Amino acid sequence: MLELRLLVYDYVAGYIEGTGSSDDLEAVSRYEKKKHKRGNISTVNMEIVKSLSEAFLMQPHDYMPWLTRSCSDFKSSKTLFFLVLLQSFSMLENNGKVLVLFEACFPVLKSEWEAFGSVADDSLQQFNEEMLGWDSRKFLDQLFVADIDLLNKDILICIFWRLLEAFVSAVSSEVFLDDIQKAVDQGQDFFIFVAISNLKYAFKKHLPELVKKYLPGFLGKCKDSPVSFLSSFYTVEDVPVAVQVESLHCFAYLCSQLDERLPVELLDQFPSLLVPLASDNQATRIAAMDCIEKLYKLWCQVDFSSKKNGNSAIWSHFLDEVLGLLVQQRRLLLSDKNFLPSLLTCLLSSSCDSIMVSQDIEQRFNQSTKEKILSFILNSALKLSESGKLKVLSLLKGLGNAILHVKEVDSLLSLLLKKSSQELSEIEVRILCLLLEICVVPSSSLGGQISEGHVFKALELDLKSPEDRAIIEPCLTVLQKLSSQFYSGLTAEAQGHLFRQLVLLFRNGNGDVQSATRDALLRLNIASSTVGQMVELVLKEDQLITGSGHGKKKKKSAEKSMPGYYNVVFKGEQALYFLSSLLDVLLLKKDMVDRQLLVDPLFKLLGKVFSDEWRHGTLTQDEREIQSSNASQAISSSICYIQQTLLLVLEDICASLKNANSPVKDGITNKIDIKMLVDCARLTMDGVTRNHIFALLTSVAKLVPTRILEHILDILTVIGESAVSQIDSLSQHVFEELISAIVPYWLSKTNNKEQLLQIFVNVLPEVAEHRRLSIVVFLLRILGDTDSFASLLVLLFHSLVSRKGLSSLNEMYTSDSFLVSAQREWEYAFAVHICGQYSCQIWLPSIVTVLQLIGKSDLSQELVMQLLFAMNFLLHKLQDPEFALKLELKENLNGIQRTLGELMEQLVSLLQEVDARRKQLGISVAIWKEFKACVRAILKTITMAITPSTCFECITKLLGNSDGTVRKKALGILCETLKDYDSVKTKRKEKREMDLDSNRYEVYLDDAALESFEKMCAEIVQIVDNSIEESNASLKLAAVSTLELLTQRFSSTYSVFGMCLASVTKGINSENLAVSSSCLKTTGALVNVLGPRALAELPCVMENLIKKSREISLSSKSKSKNDENTSIFLSILVALEAVIDKLGGFLNPYLGDIIELMVLHPAYVSASDLKLKLKADLVRKLLTDKIPVRLTLQPLLKIYSGAVKSGDSSLVITFEMLANLVSKMDRASVSGHYVKIFDQCMVALDLRRQHPGSFQNIDVVEKSVISAIVSLTMKLTENMFKPLFAKTIEWAETEVEDVAVSASTNIDRAISFYSLVLLKPTVSQLVIEPPTSIEEYPDIPSVKEVDDLLVNCIGQMAVTAGNDLLWKPLNHEVLMQTRSEKIRARVLGLRIVKQLLDNLKEEYEVLFVETFPFLAELLEDVELPVKSLAQDILKEMETLSGENIQQYLGR
Repeated sequence: MLELRLLVYDYVAGYIEGTGSSDDLEAVSRYEKKKHKRGNISTVNMEIVKSLSEAFLMQPHDYMPWLTRSCSDFKSSKTLFFLVLLQSFSMLENNGKVLVLFEACFPVLKSEWEAFGSVADDSLQQFNEEMLGWDSRKFLDQLFVADIDLLNKDILICIFWRLLEAFVSAVSSEVFLDDIQKAVDQGQDFFIFVAISNLKYAFKKHLPELVKKYLPGFLGKCKDSPVSFLSSFYTVEDVPVAVQVESLHCFAYLCSQLDERLPVELLDQFPSLLVPLASDNQATRIAAMDCIEKLYKLWCQVDFSSKKNGNSAIWSHFLDEVLGLLVQQRRLLLSDKNFLPSLLTCLLSSSCDSIMVSQDIEQRFNQSTKEKILSFILNSALKLSESGKLKVLSLLKGLGNAILHVKEVDSLLSLLLKKSSQELSEIEVRILCLLLEICVVPSSSLGGQISEGHVFKALELDLKSPEDRAIIEPCLTVLQKLSSQFYSGLTAEAQGHLFRQLVLLFRNGNGDVQSATRDALLRLNIASSTVGQMVELVLKEDQLITGSGHGKKKKKSAEKSMPGYYNVVFKGEQALYFLSSLLDVLLLKKDMVDRQLLVDPLFKLLGKVFSDEWRHGTLTQDEREIQSSNASQAISSSICYIQQTLLLVLEDICASLKNANSPVKDGITNKIDIKMLVDCARLTMDGVTRNHIFALLTSVAKLVPTRILEHILDILTVIGESAVSQIDSLSQHVFEELISAIVPYWLSKTNNKEQLLQIFVNVLPEVAEHRRLSIVVFLLRILGDTDSFASLLVLLFHSLVSRKGLSSLNEMYTSDSFLVSAQREWEYAFAVHICGQYSCQIWLPSIVTVLQLIGKSDLSQELVMQLLFAMNFLLHKLQDPEFALKLELKENLNGIQRTLGELMEQLVSLLQEVDARRKQLGISVAIWKEFKACVRAILKTITMAITPSTCFECITKLLGNSDGTVRKKALGILCETLKDYDSVKTKRKEKREMDLDSNRYEVYLDDAALESFEKMCAEIVQIVDNSIEESNASLKLAAVSTLELLTQRFSSTYSVFGMCLASVTKGINSENLAVSSSCLKTTGALVNVLGPRALAELPCVMENLIKKSREISLSSKSKSKNDENTSIFLSILVALEAVIDKLGGFLNPYLGDIIELMVLHPAYVSASDLKLKLKADLVRKLLTDKIPVRLTLQPLLKIYSGAVKSGDSSLVITFEMLANLVSKMDRASVSGHYVKIFDQCMVALDLRRQHPGSFQNIDVVEKSVISAIVSLTMKLTENMFKPLFAKTIEWAETEVEDVAVSASTNIDRAISFYSLVLLKPTVSQLVIEPPTSIEEYPDIPSVKEVDDLLVNCIGQMAVTAGNDLLWKPLNHEVLMQTRSEKIRARVLGLRIVKQLLDNLKEEYEVLFVETFPFLAELLEDVELPVKSLAQDILKEMETLSGENIQQYLGR
């Protein structure tokens, strides 16, 4: 049967699809018109639908899945499916399967409606309400004219309506009696669906009538009322807003119906409307307000005089006024959700504190009526759902604990407290928390203290309370809401009980509970007497933890005298827990009034917790009941914690007594037992506990210092012992606090810092390394860093030497790592570390003090070793980057500089003292060398760090020392400083980008430095003047050398050096050559600085200089002291250079001697000493540059004969000076002296012919003479030159008969002539570039014309010379031009060579050998014209010689 129906269903669906398809409708219609009418088709379809409906009604649950799957095959399949369901509901009139069919169809229908989505909205807008009465046949007729999709939606709407009708109309069916709750649940589901969906708009005209007609009867059968049914939607918080609003609309509709059964029930449900009226959603509040307005109208329309029974008798006297008040406040209620609780609070309390509510509202009702209203609202609210109860109670929370005066509410709270955590729902937990919060808030109207039993019950948690929200949340609520007002309203016994509970909760395992308890305790005003009673009860116990039955008996006897709420305190481990928590609370409650009264009982408790009974006896009384090791350890930790917390409490109380404004009560300080604290510190093995004891001692020392002095030695001993073992940061802090409190009283008693430092130095080796530093640093800070640091360093170095012993130190020194080994000793390393904690403003003066302290003692080997360590330490610190940075930033510059000066003086004095007594003391050579090297390194470092002013002042003080060795050392230090300054300054220039003067040695001096500089120079001059040659030559030499360096570095301070020149000049004549040489160099330096200001000393300078030079000349002939002579020769040149440069215009009386010295002295003309020769050349050039021609010319010409005798070197120098002099001559000087100069040159030019025996190279001499003539020629005018040129030609052609020569010849003059007139000037034209714009001057010959004329001229010169002696220099000069980088010069050179080859023919062969190398180079030239011209010359040479010249070129 089922298979047949399936086939029929598929066929019919296909048929309907064919008839209903919009695409084929017209074609099918034309075809069907010929066979059937539409009515016949609808009839057939209807029969099919009925058959399927009958089958479906038999087994709805079985067929529904099949129908659901099949309806998706075709569009019309869903139509048939909907028609079958519609027909099924129409056939239910006499069928009792409404619930079954509802249960099978409703989920599918909901899914189909949700599948339509937003399209359903359009369908609802076009929906014809008449369709609600259509049957299936009517819809089948629409298949030919309607859109099938819209038709499906209309059928589905009708199905829902039929489902609703069938459900509510079947109220008399027996099935409801069998399963009433199921029917109610299905009714609620359908209501929620209609309210959420938009179907309600399709049923808007029919649904109210349906509700009025069927809902009361249906709910009556279900033993429920319509109002309760509707309230189940708007009083539950999880119901959607749309459902709440729709339920409220239905409530309002019921209010508008005049049904005798409903008014009382509706008015009785007024409190339930407070829930939606307080909703966060405004639409819900509006709907609720509409209901209230309907209720108010209902009240006005119904007479309740005959109905005042039951509940109505309660609210009939005030409900109308309450409703009217709410209606009046409609705008505020709807605009602000927080207005309703404020309104109810003002309405039902005796005072109104809200600015939102009018003040007269609180006077609307008397107190009795307010209580009735509150009772009515609360009794009704307690019948609501759990969320409804919570909402109403929240609205009335502002009334405080007055709510709990309603018996039912108090019963509810008791019931909730009795329930276990598993029995409480989440909403019930929230209700419980709210009621507990209300419980601890006092009421302003309904007075009377609520029993604290509920509060105490909520606070009862186990020590290991579970993380159960149902237990924790109520407790947290009470803790968070506890107030001082509530606490003060309790009896003394109740206060004690509450405090005990808070103490127990203070250390609860739940963090939130701990935090809330802490905040609650801070809010409550707990009396110190309450705490004192608990402490006293603890003190009455012999022992706190009992391990045997005997102990238990004692405990029971003790409990008999205790108040009831204390009994639970002393029970095993809970006693430790409670005592720990109690002490934590005391530590927290710093604002407790008269807390100082606890000092006595707390010190008694301290003695008990540190007693042997507590520390040991409690765990060994009954071996049969020995606990596990973990438990024992836990108990020990608890006892330790109690000890520490108790100490903290006492410390805090003592600190507060010191800082409190109110005076300390009599006898309180006498209760402080310092001896007990010291004993406790010795007894305890726990470092943290000992720290707490020290902290308490610190507070006591600040409070009653006189009590500390009685036990100060014991305290210091304990401190020292603890410093060895306690190395953590907290211990360090506690130590520092205690030291800062105790040391001032120690100093007031002994005033001996060294003794205290020695105590700590003695124990430092036993202290951990990283702990030593913090201990001593803080100790020094208390004692005074500046005053005590030096003493500490002395003690450390003394400890190092005395501990190691001299023999050990000497053994250490035999190795190369002596100081390295010493630095590994703890004293030295500690000195370095602690010094790093201070700035140089502290450690630098301290080290000076160290040296002074050691130096004041009688020198010994031990002290020398201490000094060595101290100075090595000092050197290390001076090289510290921190020190360099301080100098860079110039922080506290004056103080640092002053200290460095003192340090320099101290070091020089110590060095001299040790040097003088080292043999007497038996100081080894190695130790002395190390000592001296260390001092010198320090001095070098210091001198590079101090300012000039400081340096000068220090050196001046040292120069005033009576010991000549000290003065000499001071001068040496100054010289080293000045020598090193240049390199350091160069580095600083790169680093700082300083702008220096042109003289890189120059140092700027301010006024103070200049004054110090003058004083120092005066001291140095005094040494120069007073030194005796034989005994103090080295001191004088050092003084003079120092002046030279000072002059170079401080040249701008010339006024100072004026007084120095006379003394230095006198020293030139010293028999000690080193002194004389130094005086000469210093004289030069002084003259350079003074310039014309040195004129007064010029005669003395020149006299001594010339005298010394002649003495040296005589001594040099004996060839003795060559090195010293060279040095003094150079010093003479240095002095002459300065004198000529600065005073050249005043040297006329001395020029003859100067020129004679510079021209004729062998040392200055010889090239054997290049350095001396270069310096002499410089001085000779200065003579011609700086001194006027009129003064220099005559002495220079006068020296000619002497120069000829002296040799070619002197003569070359003479004419070089003459050439330089001529080049500087102006026109007037040339006119006055050119004839005289020319004649002198011509005389010298004839030396080739004369062949003097003193000459070795006449060509060099002739070249210098020609150079002078050329220089002169360049200065002459044409009129001056022509006579001289004619005279030169005449000189060259004149035959001179020389009796010394066998033949009369003029060849020597010819050679000189051609060298003078033609050779170089003419050949030099090859490399001269032509003018760039020669085309602009048509009268000037072209470059080609000049080149041709030059080639022809030189070629003709060779022909005219007629001698190979003249050809060779000419050919050489031409060939040299072929190596020029200019191509024109190379081409012209080759053209001239070719011209010489053409003019001289075979006579040129003598020049072949010289020409070949140049020709070989030119054949490889990259320029083609040069290469081609060279090849042509090569061919001519081969033709002329008849040989293959290529073979020579390869060589």
